[in-house]
Amino acid sequence: MANSEYEFSKIHTFEKPNDESALRLMNACATSMLEKFPDIVFAYGVSDEYSFVFREETEFYQRRESKILSLCVSYFTSMYVMKWKDFFPNKELKEPPYFDGRVVCYPNLKTIRDYLAWRQVDCHINNQYNTCFWLLVKSGKTEKEAQQALKGTFSKDKNELLLQQFQINYDDELAMFRKGSCVYRDKVETKVKTDRSGNPIKRTRLVITVANVDIIGPEFWEKHQYILREEKCRYEYVKKFDINHRIPPCNWTVVSINANQFEQFSLTHSFDKPNDETALRLMNASASLMLELFPDIVFGYGFSNEYSFVFQEKTELYQRQESLILSSCTSCFTSFYMMKWKDFFPNKDLVEPPHFEAELLCYPKQKIVCDYLSSRQAECHTSNQYNTCFWMLVKSGKSENEAHQILKGTLSKDKNELLFQQFQLNYNNEPAMFRKGSCTYRQKVEEYVEVEGSENITRERWDVIVEHVDLGMEFWRKRPYILSR
Repeated sequence: MANSEYEFSKIHTFEKPNDESALRLMNACATSMLEKFPDIVFAYGVSDEYSFVFREETEFYQRRESKILSLCVSYFTSMYVMKWKDFFPNKELKEPPYFDGRVVCYPNLKTIRDYLAWRQVDCHINNQYNTCFWLLVKSGKTEKEAQQALKGTFSKDKNELLLQQFQINYDDELAMFRKGSCVYRDKVETKVKTDRSGNPIKRTRLVITVANVDIIGPEFWEKHQYILREEKCRYEYVKKFDINHRIPPCNWTVVSINANQFEQFSLTHSFDKPNDETALRLMNASASLMLELFPDIVFGYGFSNEYSFVFQEKTELYQRQESLILSSCTSCFTSFYMMKWKDFFPNKDLVEPPHFEAELLCYPKQKIVCDYLSSRQAECHTSNQYNTCFWMLVKSGKSENEAHQILKGTLSKDKNELLFQQFQLNYNNEPAMFRKGSCTYRQKVEEYVEVEGSENITRERWDVIVEHVDLGMEFWRKRPYILSR
């Protein structure tokens, strides 16, 4: 979990050392991941983390690291928020959860199993320590005293401490706490029908299962050889092992986020076509919260189902580690979008989880960043003009295929003329948010503050604002502070 796991659990009063409901929520999210992405063959989770293993020959997103990472972390975040009420019906989600992640390539089956075994060993070590620590604290010791009491102790010492002082046999603790959780597709025999003689006819099918079992030894893997089967690699699949790839210094960083399967999502939630003003304002509200949470984001530009966030040139966020910046931003934006949904759609339930994909772009010069943003605004204009014509034609009685044929090969002026001649609509009078997209940035605001016993004083603050304006050179000339903060 990217926002401090300790802070999040404290705010939501999770039980220590383990909150069973919180762990079951994590397991439910992992189960949803296997339901959504068939290429995930195994997952292992403990505390606030989960690891997902994709089948060796997966072609998911053409094996593009940024897409796999952002989509997985976004969908997991989305499910976490959606399922919160199922596990905490009487507890409000007070702040947005968000997660960071990384994609790691392993060359063979043995290395994957070693990795999973290492995570389970870590689960045991941490849980045994935390069980002792919190019992000591609950018995009256300070946190510092509890740390001192456990300093230098071995596993057998901790077991003895639990038994002698608290009459607890560590092996009797819940297996989920001691061993973590494994999520995989298990082979289950089920009765499908009965033959003429009354004998049951059974079939084997794969059922997603959550189990709290030992995966360090060989027994589990020998029994479930079909989970991590090695395949014949047709390509060079192992691309890199550098999980701490850092963005080059003094380069501008842009994180571009797009809603995944947005057409289906907008159809399910009955968004207006070609533009749903409320949905766009929800995107802008989520972007504003991103600037409030991440001071290093200096500018955001968005339209339709996408948003681009520009980080200050010398940002040291996450020590410039690409995977952590990318995953945290995507997860956080997803969380904000979901938690703000009811503010913008009070009478519309969130039926399916929104999820986003992202990529991280690096630019060496400020001018190239400005050119990139201009290109996104040009795309906004082109797409919106086409979609406005398209949906006006469809609403007038044309089929979608006929509307596409009418607009095929038309230029901007042709579309403007079509809108004016057929629908008496001046495209330039459409809301600027539709035509120009939305710019989100900080603006200096002066306010007068009354101070008792003295004259009023002027105080400055920086407020996040959203505008719908042209991103030409004039915009940047009037606001040089944005990209030079």
